[in-house]
Amino acid sequence: MKKRDSFMILIGVGVIAVLIWWAGVEETLKLLTGAKVEYFLLALLMQVLATLAWAFRWRIFLKRAGVSVRIKDIIMATMVGIFANNLTPGARAGGEPARMYVITKKSNGGYGQVFATIMADRILDVVPVLLFTLVAFKYALSLKVKLLLSVLSLSTIVLLLIVAISLLISLNESLAFSVLNKITALIKRIFPEKFAGVEGTLEEKLKKSITDFRTTFLELSKDPVVLGKTLFYSLALWGFMLLRTYFVFESIGYRLELQKILMVQMAGIALGMISILPGGVGITEAVNSALYLSLRIDKSLAVTATVLDRFISFWLPTIIGGGLSVYLGAKLSKGRV
Repeated sequence: MKKRDSFMILIGVGVIAVLIWWAGVEETLKLLTGAKVEYFLLALLMQVLATLAWAFRWRIFLKRAGVSVRIKDIIMATMVGIFANNLTPGARAGGEPARMYVITKKSNGGYGQVFATIMADRILDVVPVLLFTLVAFKYALSLKVKLLLSVLSLSTIVLLLIVAISLLISLNESLAFSVLNKITALIKRIFPEKFAGVEGTLEEKLKKSITDFRTTFLELSKDPVVLGKTLFYSLALWGFMLLRTYFVFESIGYRLELQKILMVQMAGIALGMISILPGGVGITEAVNSALYLSLRIDKSLAVTATVLDRFISFWLPTIIGGGLSVYLGAKLSKGRV
């Protein structure tokens, strides 16, 4: 991790500390220490199920593309990808090259094939998000909450831009090469020792993968069975994420309706993507707390629930993914690129 990234994360942690101070340290600690363990464990379970849903969704794309890999390796690659995403500011694209590298080394697939499945996976994930955003937008209209309406509108625009850019990369050969070329630098950043002095070799392999990438992507996009199955897992993934936050609120003794959680989660997506801080640390906590406040939830409850929810959905996966990155980096360094 670069010094700049560490510094930015420290700034984010500082924002969280200020947020807790503003909400009341004593009140926050009281809510945390009095949290119901059974609901907290249910929230943890929902996060685990959401991660598994993501891994199984990706597995469908990989299988259809002819990439043979164990589900254990897919789960590990997913966790490593989450770790890389959480260290990347903005749209959090650092996880894609990490996932691609791990699966390529653990399977019979080439860079182009695996990258095509990742792009298809990323694009398809926007479909349920857009559906949920429309539902959230409709509910926000009925409540006439201007802040939520504004942020949801921004989320919709950002998501549509992501789809457009992803499709452009997938269908434009020169642009795809440019992206894959940049991935070389990103992978080196994640596994620096492994890729020291071999950038040329990796770039050569990526060049040869462009045709493979386009062919695989087009095949995946035209298979209705694959799209149907993966859409099911996408809906399940977001359903588990909604339930995770629901159980977090239940753990601190507050029952919040699922539709309100939906509004906040969908509204927070865009601002997390345009954050200059890695993983939206601090920014996401502040924005989500403000959105809960707009729903007339007490500030101590809003901040405590947000911090607890982020501990489950951000900090724990980051720690686990970081550990797996170190483990895989050491293990894969014994082989050749």
